[in-house]
Amino acid sequence: MTESATTDFIAEDFDPAEIATRWLGGFEKALSTGDLVALEQMFATDCWWRDILLMTWDLATARGFGQVRRKFGDRLASTGFRDMTLTAGKPVEVADGVLTAFFDFDTAIAHGRGVLRLMQQDGEWRAWTVLTMMRDLIGHPERRTSVHDAAQEAHNQPVERRESWTEYRERQREFVDREPVVVVIGAGHAGLTAAARLEHLGLPTLVLEKTHRIGDVWRRRYHNLSLHDTKWYSQMPYLPYPDNWPVFAPKELIADWLEAYAWILQLNVWTNSEALRATYDDEAERWTVTVRRDGALREVHPKHIVFATGAFAGSPQVPDVPGLAEFQGLVVHSSDHEGGAGLAGKKVVVVGSGASAHDVAQDAYEMGATVTMVQRGPTYVISSQYGVPALHEALYSESSPPVDEADLISLSFPWHLFLEISPPTVKAVAELDKELLDGLRDAGFALTDGINGSGLFGLSLIRGGGYYIDKGCSRLIIDRKIGLKRGEVARFTRTGVVYSDGSEADADVVVFATGWPNMRDNIRPIVGDEIADRLTTVWGLDEQGEIKGVFRPSGHPRLWFMGGGFQQSRYGSKLLALQIKGVEEGLLKQ
Repeated sequence: MTESATTDFIAEDFDPAEIATRWLGGFEKALSTGDLVALEQMFATDCWWRDILLMTWDLATARGFGQVRRKFGDRLASTGFRDMTLTAGKPVEVADGVLTAFFDFDTAIAHGRGVLRLMQQDGEWRAWTVLTMMRDLIGHPERRTSVHDAAQEAHNQPVERRESWTEYRERQREFVDREPVVVVIGAGHAGLTAAARLEHLGLPTLVLEKTHRIGDVWRRRYHNLSLHDTKWYSQMPYLPYPDNWPVFAPKELIADWLEAYAWILQLNVWTNSEALRATYDDEAERWTVTVRRDGALREVHPKHIVFATGAFAGSPQVPDVPGLAEFQGLVVHSSDHEGGAGLAGKKVVVVGSGASAHDVAQDAYEMGATVTMVQRGPTYVISSQYGVPALHEALYSESSPPVDEADLISLSFPWHLFLEISPPTVKAVAELDKELLDGLRDAGFALTDGINGSGLFGLSLIRGGGYYIDKGCSRLIIDRKIGLKRGEVARFTRTGVVYSDGSEADADVVVFATGWPNMRDNIRPIVGDEIADRLTTVWGLDEQGEIKGVFRPSGHPRLWFMGGGFQQSRYGSKLLALQIKGVEEGLLKQ
């Protein structure tokens, strides 16, 4: 189909912008009247329409026009799509028989943006993929400083007992004379980006962080922790990293950045503060949150709670392996493992073979320990040398589009479609990584190409783990400098471990890099069983290919989850803030 489509448009000498404009005109007309018959003729047989917040106040994806009809059919006319135009300054491009266009539009309540991909079918240009996405609520733009703010009264006449900036910020941060509209629990990157988006929409937000300093959740992790995603992929909204920021930021830099981010963006964060209990009043539509701050108790009464406690974080219990009580060494989960020079001369066993396990093992080896990795199942491995450019260069690099545009392009591919078309790229990168992967196989390391050959992204989205972007540990395994054991730690002895094959080994430190409990269960002690049982699980893909739980309805009114990596938190925080703003403006009923 692609080859014939390419031949067709070369012969026609067509104008791509004219084709896209004509299609958008017909699309708008069919949407405004709810004409499903006309609309069906505009879509390819195997089509995808991803709508973000506009028709359902949720993330919704339809594949095939039958699903379009069922999911969106009765919402098309009432949504009020109008004024569809090609995005100014963005060329309409054609590659491999696919015409790609960016467009802007309005609905009855929102400004929207979209991405359209057309291909030829039966001699007509029809939609293969369509993204329609809420950009802003009409009448409720994000707050921006204007030169005309200089006309404000406070800048033009004396103010009796004028507050200093420090006094003003202290009063705002302490919520002395007001209640927060939103309480965000957790001041990691997800919590802070959510708070920044909410404050930009005029929603006073309090962030609770149980550690003593913002960023301590990073500072306290293992010695050599750094991001496996690049600086471009990991940008935070409103405040881009400097040009000389490391390609893989180390934990210390990230920790200090988070602290600076909260200060520069004037976010209201209480550190050394733990949410002990949260109860909801259905009639008042408010929460009561009991907070222990510096040892003292205080109640706050927000309208919304956002849990940003980490989709892949926390302090889970170490697996209950027989003999643990008699083991004389140290047993710790990777989330609580510090690593570093204290491991010199010790025998370290790392259980797991995902990213954290590799980082912990490499750190221990580099610090002078004897290390064994216990691999329980196959792992997807990709090199930084070839894999990172293959995954990120087009959208997230020094030569890529602005980050908001890159996110829009990324979102325009529904996840199920993206995973379906990933295997050729996965195979191509594996060929580039052939020497590395063959060396791992020779060392006995079990490899996988991911779920249905989709590589890293499928494992990340569905399992939340099971992959590693190599930053040096693979070579240590290949060279037998880090030992490898397939199976499990079956039990502990006084001085070491017994593996599932019956062999024994001495150990001083055993680190379990075995994942985390679901975020929903982590908050159960705060909200109680009755509320927790109503909530969706967090992470993994639902039947339509959308990530479960995060920046979407949670199953309980005015309770939200915020999580994921930096890129997901960057765009997801905007979606979350728009929904909360929609509730507060009476546009979204819960």
